[in-house]
Amino acid sequence: MAREVRSAVLLLFFIVAGCGDLHRPPGDASQADTNPVDVASLLPDSPQLLTDGSALLLDAIEGSADAEVGQALGQSDTDSTETGAIADADVIPPSGDGGLAPELSTASPVTVVVLPDTQYYASTYPDAFTAQTKWIVDQKPALNIAAVLHVGDIVDAAYSTAQWNVASTAMGLLAGVVPYVVVPGNHDADGNRNGLIDTYFGPKTMSWIAGTMTDGQIENSYALVDIGPQQWLVLGLEFGPRDTVISWADTVLKAYPDRPAILLTHAYLYHDGTRYNIAVGGTDSSQPSYQFWNPQYYGVTASQGINDGEQIWQKLVLPNRNVRLVFSGHDTGAARLTSLRPDGSRVHQMLSDYQWLGGVDFGYGYLRVLQFDYDKKTIQVQTYSPYLDNYLTDDANQFTVSLEL
Repeated sequence: MAREVRSAVLLLFFIVAGCGDLHRPPGDASQADTNPVDVASLLPDSPQLLTDGSALLLDAIEGSADAEVGQALGQSDTDSTETGAIADADVIPPSGDGGLAPELSTASPVTVVVLPDTQYYASTYPDAFTAQTKWIVDQKPALNIAAVLHVGDIVDAAYSTAQWNVASTAMGLLAGVVPYVVVPGNHDADGNRNGLIDTYFGPKTMSWIAGTMTDGQIENSYALVDIGPQQWLVLGLEFGPRDTVISWADTVLKAYPDRPAILLTHAYLYHDGTRYNIAVGGTDSSQPSYQFWNPQYYGVTASQGINDGEQIWQKLVLPNRNVRLVFSGHDTGAARLTSLRPDGSRVHQMLSDYQWLGGVDFGYGYLRVLQFDYDKKTIQVQTYSPYLDNYLTDDANQFTVSLEL
């Protein structure tokens, strides 16, 4: 009861005092980046997926498939409007042949963990943050965890040393255990893209980082990570990447055409399963097409260009067929979009952000567990909270997509 009272009081504080920034207009660069939704009703009882209370099992359902081209949390199915939208049955191709690599096989699946926005854990609920990374360390042998990817908004205040210390301590548990890649969200930097991220997550302290756009700065980086039998290129980009960042990222992708690539950036997919697109969403918040928290609204180093999800797709993802997965956060919700290039290659794009999930401790510590099965040519996705020992099992949070190589 004391915990519930504390949570209620803190929720009222965040709303009144503006910690969640709900009262600020979209043009304010210090605003919250979410369109709050009530998904408390989507908290089911935990499924029986734990063995002896520890090892997570991700059992595939034979013949299962990603049922929609685009699917969002708590919403009806959405139809893709882009050219070449794929049919439902085509999401997992019968042959599994969608890629650049030869047939690969591994005795056991391998796991990638995606950490959604942790800003409120760093500011107020450090135990939730630590529970996430401690669970990853504990489960690495059982789940064969190969990498951890953080979608940004690591902290809530860009210059809070206390919050960065919390984040550094939590993420530091992974050091020497599993490689991780971080990208900055809008809360991790100021309007000039400055902050403390490089002080606490300098690339020289992360031996697995293969390169950065700017020496000594982690904001735009890439790593070559062995995910089971296949080496993947993991490319991390800043919030609303500048034009020069897009150009740099393009050179990196073209330098490794034989590596399937994962793109990691803070703001890309909207909670309705479409990409952020200023040309569609516009700037009038009274219109139904308006997309809250589009990176374009923040005006961060605007003279250098700010690229939203659709612009990243057109300039970077579409022309580079080795990009197979895109992970993002920023907007509260869970959504996914599978897009088809003219050459037939597929890209699975996923949003996960639980920071305004109604209830105790803002977000409950949910993370994404993606199990790569090279034999079945699938990626199984589950959403789990080590903090609560609970799963989200609705279709937006538990699903299977094809493994594209």
